[in-house]
Amino acid sequence: MKTGRKRKGTGYPWNIIAGIVAVLVTGGLLLNNHARAVEGQGSISVMQVQSVKLNYKKGDKVTVAEGVPIYSGVVESSVSPDLMDINGYSSAQGSLQIDAVRGEWIKLKGSDYTEFWIPGWYTSKESRSLTKTMPQTFTMRSGSKLYLFPGSQATWSSGAFLKDQALIVAATKDWYGLSIAPRVWNKESSTYRPALLWVKAQDVAQHTKVADGWFSRSLAMPTSTIRHLTDIVLNSKTTSKQVAQWLGEPDWQEHSGNLNDTGYAMSIGKTWRYERADAHFLVTFNKNGRLVRARWNIPQDNRNGVVSNWEFGGSDEYPFTTKIYGTMLPATLPWKSVWTNQGDINYTFLQAATDDVLLMKGDDGGFSGGHYEGSIYALDRHSGQKLWGINTGYGRQQAEVDAGRQYVTIYTDYDPDKKKYVDRIRHLQLKSGDVVWEYAPKQKIRMNGITAAKNVVVVNSPVVEGSSNSWLTVLDSANGKTLWTRKLSTGYQLLNKGADDPYVMYWEKNQLVAADPQSGRTVWSIKVGKPILDHPENNPYFDGIYRLDPFASTQPERWMLLRDQWALLDLNTGKKLAQFPARIGQQIEVLNDGMVLIRENNNGEMYGEYKDYTTTLYDPKTQKKWWTQNNKIERGFVEEDQLYVIKNGYPSALAYDSGETRWSAQNTIAAYQYPTNQGSYVVIDDQLLLPMGDDLLVMNKQDGTLLGRVHDVVMGNPEHRDRDAKNGTMNRLGNEVYIGSSNGRFSLYNAGSLKTDISR
Repeated sequence: MKTGRKRKGTGYPWNIIAGIVAVLVTGGLLLNNHARAVEGQGSISVMQVQSVKLNYKKGDKVTVAEGVPIYSGVVESSVSPDLMDINGYSSAQGSLQIDAVRGEWIKLKGSDYTEFWIPGWYTSKESRSLTKTMPQTFTMRSGSKLYLFPGSQATWSSGAFLKDQALIVAATKDWYGLSIAPRVWNKESSTYRPALLWVKAQDVAQHTKVADGWFSRSLAMPTSTIRHLTDIVLNSKTTSKQVAQWLGEPDWQEHSGNLNDTGYAMSIGKTWRYERADAHFLVTFNKNGRLVRARWNIPQDNRNGVVSNWEFGGSDEYPFTTKIYGTMLPATLPWKSVWTNQGDINYTFLQAATDDVLLMKGDDGGFSGGHYEGSIYALDRHSGQKLWGINTGYGRQQAEVDAGRQYVTIYTDYDPDKKKYVDRIRHLQLKSGDVVWEYAPKQKIRMNGITAAKNVVVVNSPVVEGSSNSWLTVLDSANGKTLWTRKLSTGYQLLNKGADDPYVMYWEKNQLVAADPQSGRTVWSIKVGKPILDHPENNPYFDGIYRLDPFASTQPERWMLLRDQWALLDLNTGKKLAQFPARIGQQIEVLNDGMVLIRENNNGEMYGEYKDYTTTLYDPKTQKKWWTQNNKIERGFVEEDQLYVIKNGYPSALAYDSGETRWSAQNTIAAYQYPTNQGSYVVIDDQLLLPMGDDLLVMNKQDGTLLGRVHDVVMGNPEHRDRDAKNGTMNRLGNEVYIGSSNGRFSLYNAGSLKTDISR
């Protein structure tokens, strides 16, 4: 692994306001947890305060302290304190220039030329006397007023919002600072923060420190109150010991996702989960026990009026986010693994398997300049122990297992140790990783890659650097010796998929050729013009025509694009077994029983909205269409008379013969607007497993009821790895279920124990 300085994980929207990072978990002013004043009903020491005069003018330079609420404009007293729509709090950023003054408000310009407003008092000497406190509940005397800051002219009448939405969090002289939770936490693409107003100490009848153990059943604290408390108390200095004290012990502890960016050594911490029916709260600690991430998972309700699939929040200290789910949150299910291998690269995909060995692909999931690490490695199937591995850096990698599954040929084009591009083809013993032979091309030209057919490895190299014609060099997979070569003209296509293919297959000069692997002699050929459309598998976001089984050999039949037709060919004879017209904007998917889903974009585009698609179930045996729907249907899995799919982005079950929807999880998990690219369905008895979002979900296959999520499995979205994810994230063979992750873990589970754990 490449090493370097540790960095915080990204992937969360951080709000930058006028050059001041909006601290969405308030630090500094409100949240210095060293200052733990006030225990029980003890009072804070108060002193007299003089009326504050704010004599600011445009052009003055001022310093903004940490923890100041920042506003997009002046807030009038007619606006209720729980509707101030505060987007964040400031962090200390040095001197800023005043751009405008309006009464007690000043407008500042940040270094990025954006603008914001704050009450001017927060830049005065008087504001420096502020003391932070641990949160306290309180009662106010009748008729009391709230103030924008101590001594301000702007006031608010105390209202119902104080009853269960306000806490004392600060004090200065004879004033208390009140944190007032927003009436609506999330709306559309925004997260709103608590307001900070002030009350005279003499108007507070009593105040009491909030008791520890916020999630404990005995305390019976409303989730809305806990959400307020975590917002104002937790910060990057918080330790796991403090969290255990304040929140109580978690319901679950799990391995975290990778806390570092791609390109840096992986860092796995601990995530604590607190689960209630109306909310889940996740806090993640690094190896030193410091808080680095926090997230609320909230079902949609009247305080979270948002569109689906949004994740809100952020911080310059650490990611503190909110994710809005559907109507139900998945409770954690305690399914224990037989073994788990902890890898050192984010994503783990199963490529192929024998009785004793699992061939794995590791990938950091980085995209477009963020990809640094890839690997090919082998695990002992019985224990999960790593047998050998090759780090491929950010270069290309291909692995072709021989038909007998005793050897693997690996192509890499980059050497991370030498830090330069070096084409290498190595033939390894699958179990030991020992190199049997290595191929060194005579010409020092960057290769196009390799593929395989029965007992041979096919090397694809350009004739000259950058040319679009090619030399095929066919090697004996047993010893690496060259059997034959062939020069292919511009526009050629290689069509082999692996060592199960009986012949070396390519398209050239309007002819599809199947050549004998040992001699290069043409066995069969088909005269066919150049395809009129690009093959859908050239689109990196397309997850492939087939779902490949890492435990089984491929069938000697394949759908191929022949000019303007999709044709199912017998690879041994070249005979067409079925065919139908090919169209622009079309994708096909072969189901596990050989039936075909044909998806067509009605606008002839590669991408589109769900409403742009129709999907047809086609029977190649009878060459008839069973049904057509005006929906985008993908990732199908057939079991008896039911077809499990992703329909318009949501898990669904269809009647196999008619396409009628029997159930959809849209309302249950409405947060997911777009299809998963993380894995495929696995069925275990009456349970249906599917990776979505961060979780491995478990549903009832009969009615789609969300049963929960699997404990200690972290999923993710590896962009441009759709085929790897579809085929290698989750697979079942008999009672064995193999599950990958986005935090380097790969595990074996016993299928029979899932039902036992759910029934407890």
